[in-house]
Amino acid sequence: MRYIPKPERGDEPAQFSRWKRGHPGAKYSSLHNIRVKSALKESFIKRQKYLCCYCETRISFDNSHIEHIEPQLGGLSEKTLEYSNMAVSCIKDPKKFENPDDPSGIGIVRDGWLHCGHARGPLPAVSPYDERCERLFAYSFSGEIKVNPELGDPEEIRLAQETIDNLRLNVPTLVSLRNLVMFECVKALDRGVPAEAILREINGRLPPFVSSAAAAAAAFASNGNL
Repeated sequence: MRYIPKPERGDEPAQFSRWKRGHPGAKYSSLHNIRVKSALKESFIKRQKYLCCYCETRISFDNSHIEHIEPQLGGLSEKTLEYSNMAVSCIKDPKKFENPDDPSGIGIVRDGWLHCGHARGPLPAVSPYDERCERLFAYSFSGEIKVNPELGDPEEIRLAQETIDNLRLNVPTLVSLRNLVMFECVKALDRGVPAEAILREINGRLPPFVSSAAAAAAAFASNGNL
């Protein structure tokens, strides 16, 4: 997970600020204005360098959703319209991940696919706006995210494991993609491509799974080769 500086109220789109002024006491569930919602979502996608706030897959307007860091809890949360409590997570429609062969007809989700915001629901997870988030995790060349073995604080160890479990960060698709990114990073480094070139931001976009790639680059630098 990549640390993202927490957004300030002054960063929010003007359309969103005007809508809130015209709807005092409203909750996020009342926000039906498509233009306002679109401006809100686009602002976060750009802030996040076009990566999911949790797993770092590439996101666009059409494959993502607005995520509440403190869950809405059916509207009970007082932060449903706070700009600093929102981000953008991957997967727009979780229904696409339901098992089409489920005979019950109740839409049982395929655990091997759904992840990040829609998988988490109201369960706890570290915020990408928390400066600790980057050091809570370690990345193996198998593609798995693990609790950083250097952590000593039991609360941080628990939070890291809950985050991995509740966001389902080790579903097979994510593991395979991180594995591919890390080995492609090492191959490029072995050809003499500088790490800075591999990890660089281009046109406001960071490479997908940049934390995994950075971990591979650090391992390559410390070992000389892998």
